[in-house]
Amino acid sequence: MKKFLLIIQFVIMLAATAFAQLTTVSQSPLFKEPVSGYARILHMKNGSTIFLQVTSRDGLYVDIYDEDNKPKAQTHLSTNFGTLLGSCVNALFETNNDLVLFISEVESRQPVLYRIVIDGNTGNIKRDEKIAMTNRYAYFAQPFITQYEPVTSFFVRRDPTSENYALVVLHNNDRTVNGNLEVIWYNGNHKEISRAYYANSDTRYKNINYLDMVVMGDEKVCLFAHIYNQTEAGDKKGQLIMATLSRTVDTLTLDKLNIGVKKVIDSGLVKFNPVTKKILFIGYAHAEAGDEEKYAGIFGFVDPSRQTPDQEIDIFPAKANEKTKAIAGRAYTGMPQNIFVRSDGGFSIVYEELTRKQVKPLNAASYVYCIKDWLAVESFDVNGQPQYTCLMPRHAELRNWEISAFNTERVSRSAQPLIKGEQYRGYACFQYKDRVYVTLNNTETNMKKAAKGKAEGFNAVRDTDGYYYICDASNDLPEYKPLFGLNINKDDDGHPLVMGVSDYDTDKGRFVTLKMDKTAEHRGVRVVWLQP
Repeated sequence: MKKFLLIIQFVIMLAATAFAQLTTVSQSPLFKEPVSGYARILHMKNGSTIFLQVTSRDGLYVDIYDEDNKPKAQTHLSTNFGTLLGSCVNALFETNNDLVLFISEVESRQPVLYRIVIDGNTGNIKRDEKIAMTNRYAYFAQPFITQYEPVTSFFVRRDPTSENYALVVLHNNDRTVNGNLEVIWYNGNHKEISRAYYANSDTRYKNINYLDMVVMGDEKVCLFAHIYNQTEAGDKKGQLIMATLSRTVDTLTLDKLNIGVKKVIDSGLVKFNPVTKKILFIGYAHAEAGDEEKYAGIFGFVDPSRQTPDQEIDIFPAKANEKTKAIAGRAYTGMPQNIFVRSDGGFSIVYEELTRKQVKPLNAASYVYCIKDWLAVESFDVNGQPQYTCLMPRHAELRNWEISAFNTERVSRSAQPLIKGEQYRGYACFQYKDRVYVTLNNTETNMKKAAKGKAEGFNAVRDTDGYYYICDASNDLPEYKPLFGLNINKDDDGHPLVMGVSDYDTDKGRFVTLKMDKTAEHRGVRVVWLQP
């Protein structure tokens, strides 16, 4: 009987392993590789898939694929935005079967925001309008370097369960408006529901650092910020707050939160948990009057109705730290980069080790490397108790692009910058049921070294292939798997992925991304649909 049960368990494990494989369902015809501007794939609710490229000179390119992943429409669009100085794709999402793009730039030293609505069936522009602007930069105050100095005055977030969205405009040092921060709430037809300004009435804290917001349908918008006072150089004293805009009140209701007390919170990310009806707040913080280089991740549950007290929990990946010490003889320094909420109310946090390295060559201007090291995924139950941890050794160096806090999650809500091939050195992740899948590019030789804890980065993109890890409770050091098989012929190019352009189809459970490929005559990329 015991032997029979062991056989049954073994069969179940084999079936689960086979089911978890990431296989190609379909792929598009080959087209020219996008190498500049921004790019993004968006899976629509009607089953179609859209690939969008934003260029600095030629406007927008839109490719639409139908429910069967066949080419449906292709358009090249001219827009009202100009030369993309200080450009930033602030958001990209679907409303009412249309594609809505928010893009900002600097016009005559003034940050402006455009909203472009593209028909999801034809690819044609339905609306192209300038919807917001802030006060001008002082003359010569802003370095106009395309792609490297993006506008940071506008933030757009959409409710994932409805068509509603909100816009935050930062009016720094602008006395012509009613406050330093303005929030505008829209429905899916782009009609304004409400708007309000934040005017700091707390004389103890003169400054505000906007962090993130969550839109809860047509009920409310909850905005998170850190208000502070600069007491002296390197010393800030402040407070985390939640400002709520409701449908019935045209002013912001302020609440002080008991999360990150006596800490300076520089970056934040919030998501609503539909199971617990609470907001998950995750941020980067260091102690007041402490070393600004010693950051730690902070996390808390916030009740938007304020009926239950705030709850802060420890999210330090202790098991990843233990495993890193055992393998590499050092501590794990990863910080949160993304968070996924499961259907049972539990959640998984993705961590990444990021460091900056300044290089000062002789007789030349200095520049900064962004070093991307080991990844980790830690799973928590609905109450915030750790369940399992997975660690993935890797190494990559970005020489032309600095990564900001929560960059992976923010790119997934906007678009991937295409800067000198750096888009191939990132990673992409998605959640399928209770697992988190992590995809990245490297060579087979380097992947074997990474499995032994000796992670190395690659030099030439064309020598790499796409790989993936499956993160679940079965293995704290998951094995890597090739996405498209191993490249046996060393003379052939590999099949790396353009990571940040990816999207995930929650209905069919499909991961949609872009991969490099070639035919006998041409080299380019394809949209590829992958199924766990």
